[in-house]
Amino acid sequence: MGTEENQALVRRQFELLNAEDIEGAAGLWAPQSYNHGRPTDPKGIARVYASLRSLHEKHTLHEMVAAGEWVAVRTTCHGVHSAEPPIPVNGGIFTGLEPTGREYTVQHLHMFRVVNGQLTEHWANRDDLGAARQIGLELRPLEK
Repeated sequence: MGTEENQALVRRQFELLNAEDIEGAAGLWAPQSYNHGRPTDPKGIARVYASLRSLHEKHTLHEMVAAGEWVAVRTTCHGVHSAEPPIPVNGGIFTGLEPTGREYTVQHLHMFRVVNGQLTEHWANRDDLGAARQIGLELRPLEK
């Protein structure tokens, strides 16, 4: 596959996620994949996607660039802290926290590796601190 097809696959994954089609989005992943360097598979990715769905996360795609097997995309992510996700996502900022109902909007950068028409690797950089502040958390120094 060429870079245009790889970009279309990554774009399709976000479209499916925005439509809350977890099975469809997870079905784009290879049986042996990596998410942030950890081995996973479509079932594992589906658990991550279900956790993100519990926060009603939607992505607006901005720039997308591709080279070889890699596709990078900048997105704006909008979500609502309406649940404690089943597994820790977004740096674990929602873990053990009663839902606030507050909305958050932050920037994300995602990199995907596409091999033989399937997603095989994902890395992301998100503004988790910005999201935490928007849902009412604050950063304080540890007490000695």
